This record gives sequence, C-alpha cells and structure tokens, in this order.
Amino acid sequence: MIRDTDEVTTLLDPITTLPPEFRPLRVEEYHRLIDTGVFDGTHVELVGGVLVEMSPQGDEHMGLIPFMTHLLVRLVGEDYVVSPQCPVIADEISEPEPDFAILSRRDTRVTGKPHDALLVIEIANSSLRFDLGEKARRYAGAGYPEYWVIDVKARSIHVHRDPHPDGTWGSLEEVSSGRVQAVAVPPVVIDVQDLLTFG
Repeated sequence: MIRDTDEVTTLLDPITTLPPEFRPLRVEEYHRLIDTGVFDGTHVELVGGVLVEMSPQGDEHMGLIPFMTHLLVRLVGEDYVVSPQCPVIADEISEPEPDFAILSRRDTRVTGKPHDALLVIEIANSSLRFDLGEKARRYAGAGYPEYWVIDVKARSIHVHRDPHPDGTWGSLEEVSSGRVQAVAVPPVVIDVQDLLTFG
C-alpha cells in the first residue's frame, strides 16, 4: 500500500513503472477485500491496481465539501445528479473516489462507463501531485469528458478537457481568476475566487 503524499515520487509517473513481478489488484478483488472488512477504519482507493491510503482531509478540504455540494446541486437543478465522494470505476484496476462526480439525470449510479460521469472534481491539498498525475491519467483513459482539480493552496482550478484513451488530455488550463464553465455540464459556472475564499 502507498500513500497519496507529495513525498511519494512514484505517483508522478504511471503506476506501470512498478516492478515487473507486480500484479495489479482488480476491482472485483478489491470489492471482495472490502466485504471482509479488512479496510475498516482506513480510507483507501484502488488506483492502477495499487491500494492507496488517502491522507486525512484538512479543514479547508472538509469545509469545501458541503459548500460545493450545495453550490453544485443549486447550479445543476433537476437535469443532473451530483454524487459526492462516491467511487467510480475508471477501468478494471481503478476505482478512485472523486470528491464530486456529476451525472446526467438518466444515470442512477456511476458505473465507470465514459457517458456516466460528465464532470469529475477533486479537491486537492496534500494529494495535488497524485490528482494531477495518476488520477488524471485514469480519468482520461475512462473517457470522462471533463476533470477539475481544485488546488486549495494555490487558490486555482486545474481544468482538464478532451480526454484521450492513452490517459492524456488535449486541453489543460490552470485558472486562478474569473469564471470557469464546465463544457460537459453547462449549468456549472463557478467564480474561482468566490469558491476558494468561501466563508
């Protein structure tokens, strides 16, 4: 198991750089482990076949969750579903838990198919390098149309668009002022400074 801290330099590179004898854990195997209770009391995510122990959320991160939930639900209305902190199956060896996934109303659950999650959002503090690295690759490979990383320290939003199957994004932009509109979910228009200076 590895941790999502900035000190773990392997998280900057694709997890395929692990030793050749490494066998990635599959999602169905991960679920069986969860059912045994082996992870009770520990927050882990399966990313690239590796169990990642997630750092505890800081005060700003925890404060942004209810704020963002209220904001997103108000913005999207009845046309979309806001799913906070629920797992998505990005591929057969990855089930990350983004802070938010926005789905079309016709989808009742996130199954990991590209059409399910229209916008995925992570709130990042100590996990920034992981969220911009391996998680970004997994979300792009899954075909999610848009991925935002809210950088708590820098007071900015990293906007990823145009996902490619090889895990890259055709469009990357860091926005630190003005408004950001989600192309995949047009009702979501957020003023960056209002979001990052709430309360």
